[in-house]
Amino acid sequence: MSYLALYRRYRPNTFENLIGQDHIVKTLVNQIKNNRLGHAYLFTGTRGTGKTSAAKIFAKAINCESNVNGSPCGKCATCIALNDSSNLDIVEIDAASNNGVNEIRDLREKVQFPPVSGKYKVYIIDEVHMLTGAAFNALLKTLEEPPVHAVFILATTEVHKIPATILSRCMRFDFRLVSVELIAELIMKIYDEQGKKYETEAVYQIAKAGEGSIRDALSIADTALSYSNGKLTYDEVTEILGSSNLEVLTQFLSSILRGDTGAVLDCIEEFSSFGKSIGVLIKDITKIIRDLIVIKSCKNAIDILKLPKNRFEELSNLANSFEKERLIRILEIFAETETSLRYSVQPRIVFETASIKASRPDCDYDYDALLARVKSLESVISNGVVVKNTTQQVKVEEKPLEKKDLLSVSVEEVMGIILKELRKNNREMLRTIISSAKIKLSTNEIVIIAKDEGDLELLSKEDNRKCIENALASFMPFTLKIIFNNMAKSEDAFYEETENIKKIFGDDIVIIK
Repeated sequence: MSYLALYRRYRPNTFENLIGQDHIVKTLVNQIKNNRLGHAYLFTGTRGTGKTSAAKIFAKAINCESNVNGSPCGKCATCIALNDSSNLDIVEIDAASNNGVNEIRDLREKVQFPPVSGKYKVYIIDEVHMLTGAAFNALLKTLEEPPVHAVFILATTEVHKIPATILSRCMRFDFRLVSVELIAELIMKIYDEQGKKYETEAVYQIAKAGEGSIRDALSIADTALSYSNGKLTYDEVTEILGSSNLEVLTQFLSSILRGDTGAVLDCIEEFSSFGKSIGVLIKDITKIIRDLIVIKSCKNAIDILKLPKNRFEELSNLANSFEKERLIRILEIFAETETSLRYSVQPRIVFETASIKASRPDCDYDYDALLARVKSLESVISNGVVVKNTTQQVKVEEKPLEKKDLLSVSVEEVMGIILKELRKNNREMLRTIISSAKIKLSTNEIVIIAKDEGDLELLSKEDNRKCIENALASFMPFTLKIIFNNMAKSEDAFYEETENIKKIFGDDIVIIK
């Protein structure tokens, strides 16, 4: 086959072309320049982020006779020799299929032989976490005391499966997920070289679908390259990805907002007629809800989402119909459903149940759902508007607040009301004083007994008295008295003196009458 996939054709061969991993490139380049090479490296991270590519570049760079800014020149005799797949100085081992102890013993025997072309013999062990326990034990001694000419590079996507004894002998480099912007720039550069016309939004949609993996994104870009001979559009990329129709998704979420269970089930039936997998469908729904939350939360949402203008306007109109708390709760419901699908033999029923639950917040007792309902009611009460329900209309009528009788509540409730109001007004010092005071209630009088004379003075100030009276405005008219209890102070002093006497003479001798 003469055609090479894009991810193979555009595999980086220098550190300059390795995108999104600047923190790793800088360290490796400085090690090469300063001749401070380690004997064992561990490259870990998500698939398609450049681990194997970086390992190959590094292997060639440390053997290159005249590297350029830390990267292999590709022109010297050593670089040309290393480009030959039959060269034995760079050995790639797939640990997924060579994971036994015998393969590692073979490696231990061969590692003693010096390199043929370059200065170092480099072993790249891919998916190293697949090695068996015995194989790791066989590798351990070689990693601890390798020959001077040997360098090991271990690559893995599941670093937690590697024994601590191996990890402690390696320099660890964590490869990050690559940003959407960097992946989009790479795809646009490739399409420009290929002479493919495209919409910017279409390229960003491909980059998002890669989810931080360059290889995944380039595989999708390769498919899109052959999809049509004309200009690549956003709708075409959506079709390639198998995403659900935005119009039906919008209708589905609108039905959830209205609480129209019948319309929600009709949308699900329409989804099924398209042949969509329930798992893919839930993924599409969570993505669009996430976009709605971004629109509700961020002023520069259009720059973040990189959507076509007409689609962004559609989502903005939909976002304005939802409270943020409601969106968060719906997102949680479908995210939990995505997990439940793994253990279900009836995915559609699980999905329908979640959709009905999302459309009926009155049956959902989650904190965010209750908060959304409270906010909705607050809005209704403040505006005095008509609330539309699926079956009836409810008119909210304003009623005058009824004053409560002091004797109908406990001292603890009165204390709680005062402290809550003081916290709302940021009166922390006054709140502390009230907390240490005592309260007595009668039919039309509230008495606050201060702890000491200093507290009495502060509580008696006009603005502090007014603040306390405002906090208790929901009660029938009352008189506020603030006093200081000398008897309480005397009792405290007597108790303190008694304790001191007990410490001197002992509890068994002192008798209090």
